[in-house]
Amino acid sequence: MRKRKTIALLLSAFSILIVSAFIDRFDAVADISTVKATGTLTSIEDDGRVIIDEKGYEVDPSVMVINRKGKIVSLRSLSLPATVRFEYTYAKTGFIIVMIEEVKSKEVKNKRSPR
Repeated sequence: MRKRKTIALLLSAFSILIVSAFIDRFDAVADISTVKATGTLTSIEDDGRVIIDEKGYEVDPSVMVINRKGKIVSLRSLSLPATVRFEYTYAKTGFIIVMIEEVKSKEVKNKRSPR
């Protein structure tokens, strides 16, 4: 009977340590903030970088690219120049884009001519 109590006590202590380790890990992930911005994507470089509003950004290998129809597509399938919403993070190597969404550019509505 004493062994069972000891084992139960050790398992509960071990469980508390595991849970606290996961909580610390999630806090560390939450500290990596993403920045949301909009701009005009004008170029996709051969090295995988993109140019948005004359600034160069690296692209994360797992980047999510969403076209105007809301479908996930490859980065190279976007028609350039494209108005985009994007999210990026900062790393030691520079800014890294993690999400790009193509949006409809603000089109000038044609006014009807008076008759």
